[in-house]
Amino acid sequence: MTMKQYEHIVNKLSGGLPRKDADRIENFFTVLDGRIDLPMVRKNELIEHFYRAFEYYTDHGYSVERIVNLMDPDNLGDFYRHNERQYISLDNAAIVYPLGMKFGQMPLFRLSANLRDEIVPEILQLALDFTMKRFPSFSAVIKSGIFWHYLETTNNIHQVEPENDIPCKPISIILRSFKSFRVLYYKKRISIEYFHAITDGSGGMTFLKTLLAEYFRLLGKRIGYGTDVLDINEEVDPAELVNEFNNTTAAKDLNTFLDKSSLQLDGKLTRVNINRIIHFELNGEEVLKRAHKYSGTVTAYMLAILFIASNRCMSRKDGVINIQVPVNMRKFNGSKTLRNYSMYFSASMKPEEIGDLKSMVKEMRRQIVEKGDESLMNQMMATTGNLIKMIDRVPMIMKTPVIQLAYGYLGNRIIAMTLSNLGNIEVPERMKNLIESFDFIIAPTRPNRAACALVSYDGKMRLTVSKATKDDSFENEIYDLLKEEGLSITVEGSEEYES
Repeated sequence: MTMKQYEHIVNKLSGGLPRKDADRIENFFTVLDGRIDLPMVRKNELIEHFYRAFEYYTDHGYSVERIVNLMDPDNLGDFYRHNERQYISLDNAAIVYPLGMKFGQMPLFRLSANLRDEIVPEILQLALDFTMKRFPSFSAVIKSGIFWHYLETTNNIHQVEPENDIPCKPISIILRSFKSFRVLYYKKRISIEYFHAITDGSGGMTFLKTLLAEYFRLLGKRIGYGTDVLDINEEVDPAELVNEFNNTTAAKDLNTFLDKSSLQLDGKLTRVNINRIIHFELNGEEVLKRAHKYSGTVTAYMLAILFIASNRCMSRKDGVINIQVPVNMRKFNGSKTLRNYSMYFSASMKPEEIGDLKSMVKEMRRQIVEKGDESLMNQMMATTGNLIKMIDRVPMIMKTPVIQLAYGYLGNRIIAMTLSNLGNIEVPERMKNLIESFDFIIAPTRPNRAACALVSYDGKMRLTVSKATKDDSFENEIYDLLKEEGLSITVEGSEEYES
């Protein structure tokens, strides 16, 4: 776009201003023009983002000098000027996800920040435009090769959207505009929904916190970096793009990592992946004390609650209940990767062996220590890697059923649900009083009726249950168990997304 083509923008913004300020605005858009080398429609789209933000600032009394400093086009880097595409192989955890998408099995999760003030969409959009260059693999699209799907980086413009649909609704992969995540806002909440092929909960939280820091900076807050908040103007660290599954040091793999099919919660499956969401907000210190009373961890304590609640909500008793527990492998080696780097194990109990809370916490602690051991997780990584190597040169059309059988759809049937604990979220000190809480939502995969996610922040612990059935007995049992424990509890529930 030439200066002549966006002259109306400059004139509108600078009309009635002193000559000095009018010159600043004209120079600003001239510099911006030099930072963007996109097809005309997309270029206009990006410039419009700056125009809308400029309008917000002027309406709220910001000086032109302050506006151009906050919105400095240098924050775009070269992301929208050069489209040097990179081709990135999917990591071993993600490689199965695209193979099941056409069957409606699209693993999605959502991370949300609940702020203390209403969201300013124009500023959130600009923060996203500035942040994207720091996360090249997040801007990648899924491509289909002869042997495997892969990621192709792009400099696509990502639009923030008002939230007006079902959470974690599958993303269409047919459209050329397909993106691997979406950014949503609603009142005081910013949410990012990720296709699991590009990252896991840890990588997704780093992106969310970095986006929040840039959003707050654009609102005039000095935040700083650290605690997984990245400097958007730093060069991308190659360690952030590493496929750590190729670096396992396991001496041997497992003979198998498949469990027997799990019993499932009662209730007819809904047509949509998420029918309802229930947030249980707890006092983190109270939960920790209860867990320690039973000589367990928070994860062991919550697993015990879920097993007891599940057992009460299953008509069938002739089998085993498996709850999948992801393990963040970064805790073992301090990896910086922003890609998937989690393995998992199944905590398992026969219904007749499920006892009281004290005995269950003890048993869950034992299983976490035994099954979540680093060497065992590395062996599972080696097993996955060896399977991939065996069929590496087999055309995708032939390998798809093998992968799906090995650890795709069968994996959904061998568990009743997932419990993923992101732990305590830390942010820079200056960001703390700007954020009320975080939420973590996982979309259930069929035939699972529920998925559970846990995240803590500033003394608040939020357990979120996402449902794929109208049957509400499971969440009612969880509530009763938590109340029996004498815990302070607040419950928030969404409307039903399917009648």
